[in-house]
Amino acid sequence: MKNTFTFFLLLIAVVSTPVLAQKGAKKIYVARVNNSDTTITGRDRNEITFQAKNTIKNLEELLGLIVTVTSEAELDKAIKDSYLPNENQIFYNDGVVVEDDIDPTHTSSKNTADLPVDRYLKNLLIFYSKSDTSTIKFSRIITSSLIEGKAYLYVKVFFTSTFNGKYNDQTNNQINVAYQPVQRVAELRTEKVNGKWRTLIVRLGFPQPDESLTNETKPVISNNSIPKQPIKGKLYSYRSTDNASDSITARWDKSWLNVVRSTTDKVPVGFYQYRKIDNTSQAYVSITLTNKDRLLAFRQANGSKLAFGQVVSSNRLLAWIQIIAGTAALGASYVGYSSLQSSHNAYSDRLTALNSEYAIWQTLTQQPGGSSAPPMTFNSYAQPGIYAVYGGGLVGSGLIINGIRQLIRAGKIKALSK
Repeated sequence: MKNTFTFFLLLIAVVSTPVLAQKGAKKIYVARVNNSDTTITGRDRNEITFQAKNTIKNLEELLGLIVTVTSEAELDKAIKDSYLPNENQIFYNDGVVVEDDIDPTHTSSKNTADLPVDRYLKNLLIFYSKSDTSTIKFSRIITSSLIEGKAYLYVKVFFTSTFNGKYNDQTNNQINVAYQPVQRVAELRTEKVNGKWRTLIVRLGFPQPDESLTNETKPVISNNSIPKQPIKGKLYSYRSTDNASDSITARWDKSWLNVVRSTTDKVPVGFYQYRKIDNTSQAYVSITLTNKDRLLAFRQANGSKLAFGQVVSSNRLLAWIQIIAGTAALGASYVGYSSLQSSHNAYSDRLTALNSEYAIWQTLTQQPGGSSAPPMTFNSYAQPGIYAVYGGGLVGSGLIINGIRQLIRAGKIKALSK
């Protein structure tokens, strides 16, 4: 019986070892994002952000100049300098179109008028009230990351524009009409001239309904490279270790990883290609799988990392619990069986010794008597404890086999098909 138990435990080990085996090597997958240029360094990006904010500050000062200065010659020069090539240039050229916010009724992209930059600035001069100090203020100035457009690099600057003066249009009977703060966005073309970065406004207006800083800064994977064959790997879900509401779903093989769903804009959906070494350029993002694929680390373009843990389904968890409980039951049964076997062996040895002594006594005394007492079989001797041992062994083996079957059905492990 002891040999039977030993053989059964060895059989479970032989079956479970290859079935439960998983690859534990680190896997790295990278993808190029289309909001970065590989030639732009981190220092350049910081300089571009500084120049973009400075351009918006210059725009604020220009508008303030228009509503305070009374010299027509000075105002005409300031307006032309804002879009003609010179050191004080703010707009890319005189063809830039501005969504009007000088009329107080123009407060969104759905309710405005498109004006050439020259006309926009002159309307401010005509219709906005004059004062000794500037009554135009920009606040909450936020700059997007560098964006790679089809023809040029650019950034977007979002800000709040507050006009504290009054609007006067006597032709339309609008006298001393007050303003309300409005949200504005400027798109600035980025160029390097004589070794220095400059940012000039190519668009000034109201944010579109789907236009926000979040949408502009979120990475989008370039589709320049995709797998030739579909990825046949199983889908796995991961949840952020910092924010339970952030999760991603992905599948992979030895060459590609595909993020098919992401609840956070920080992790873009799309294809990531396998690499032995991570590409830490700001033009790339990466995903690294470790700890037998149970941990996923996403590296953002700025170098910071987001950690995710694999979501274990309730069926898989139950399967592992059954395997653990089954193993414990088999262990307890084996211990119980060994204890009963040792006790039976001691009983058999003692009975054999007594029978020997009895036989010697009969021979020496020539006394008649019965034959030696036969030993009890193991099953008879071990009752009723042997039933608990057998039951525990059957229950334990059943739990282990059932747990392995559930893991196979859940796709967590590979069945021995060959």
